[in-house]
Amino acid sequence: MKKPLILITDSYHGLAKKGVNFLAGALASHMGYTVLPVLTCDKITDTLLSEHTVLAVGCPKTHPLLKKYAERGVISIPGETEGYAIHVGKKEDGETDILLIAGYDEAGVLYGCADFCNKYLARLSTEGDYYTDGHFGCLLKSDLPAFSLSTAPRIPTRAIWTWGHMIYDYRGFFDNMARLRLNEAVIWNDRCPINAEEIVSYAHSLGIKIVWGYAWGWDNSSKLEQVVADSDDAMLARIKEGAIRTYEEEYAGLGDGIYFQSFTEMNKDSVNGKSVADLVVRLVNDTAGALLSRHPDLHIQFGLHATSVKTKTEIIAKVDPRVYIVWEDCGAFPYSYRSYEADGFDETLALTEKLLSLRGENERFGAVLKGLVCLNWGRFEHFSHPYVMGEYPKEFVRERTALKAPLWKNVTAGWLRNAELARRTVALIAEKGNAPIAQMLVEDGCFEGKIPMPVALLAEMLWDAKEDAGKVIERVTKYPFISF
Repeated sequence: MKKPLILITDSYHGLAKKGVNFLAGALASHMGYTVLPVLTCDKITDTLLSEHTVLAVGCPKTHPLLKKYAERGVISIPGETEGYAIHVGKKEDGETDILLIAGYDEAGVLYGCADFCNKYLARLSTEGDYYTDGHFGCLLKSDLPAFSLSTAPRIPTRAIWTWGHMIYDYRGFFDNMARLRLNEAVIWNDRCPINAEEIVSYAHSLGIKIVWGYAWGWDNSSKLEQVVADSDDAMLARIKEGAIRTYEEEYAGLGDGIYFQSFTEMNKDSVNGKSVADLVVRLVNDTAGALLSRHPDLHIQFGLHATSVKTKTEIIAKVDPRVYIVWEDCGAFPYSYRSYEADGFDETLALTEKLLSLRGENERFGAVLKGLVCLNWGRFEHFSHPYVMGEYPKEFVRERTALKAPLWKNVTAGWLRNAELARRTVALIAEKGNAPIAQMLVEDGCFEGKIPMPVALLAEMLWDAKEDAGKVIERVTKYPFISF
């Protein structure tokens, strides 16, 4: 690239602003002491275009350069939410490089910018003159390798599930989610964070929805089996009243929905002759029905542990169809907590396929995929009052990130062996699901400090799982921010 680089965007607001920031930060390491100029489209002149290599970022409907190249067929943007196209090639003169990142919508612009950093700049950093010249600056002084990509997500809701007080820096946490094109965080708490409004606002600035999680049907001291054993109409009514009260007093007006679990996290389907499936369906339908009658637009996710109901799925099929059922503990990896526990995978995959249409073609299906780092239950303590979430000192995050490294190393070993099983599971969900939700359990892994390779690998699969796992691993390991 013989002419200096300039970035021209149609907007420096909203999600596009974060995408431009990602680009500016990533390109800085390739440019030495040179500052990347960033201008908006209204500043475009013929002289400016002739004297620079242009990186055009935005949506064709509001960016004249991207519109021109789209009309000429140089870029083809999927006409789907969050879709985008990336192109690196030559201008009409055949000499000057042109770089294009075009989104179908604002989210597509953000994800296109993130993916340009992941897939293209990472390639520049590991190929060609870098090895002989010894500094990043040289990479933008020669012709750039051609590159084209047009893509949209196969799974619309790609999420992380975590306890809120295990997020030590919520801004860093959400920034890293955006880098992986994840768009929802399910945050479980004993009590709603006192800074919840700020948390939601920052997440929304990155296109990330916030779903608040809390318990229905058991409190901090109860044993699940005892709840089932003692259940009667009066107890179910108390649980219902408590669930509604918690939503309306703590979470109403905050975020994008709620997620709950009840008394299904056990390895038996009945207690003292009482069916777990029967009881939980009664509770869920009565409580969700009451909530939806008061708040008809409320998005509700029901976190359901398959271990206690998988022999009673005909009963679970009676759950209110307006409620997403988010399945976990369905068997082998990638539902297992341990990434190396793959025995019984075929049976687990068959169960997943059954659950994808349990309530018919319009089933609202979700899954929690595990095999990543979870919190240390031996040192866990519940809390009974609101708290400030995600404002820990940077020094704490750095130290705890280093502390978690050995755990992630062990997790990664299992993923390298069994990644194809995760890919097959995600591909099935994408193919058979009706706007499915896919969540990954990332608890106390200091994701805000460094992005572990297995999280990036699973995130890539959630976007599109068509490639075999080996190819995805090869690509993801080159991402500039990946930690092993």
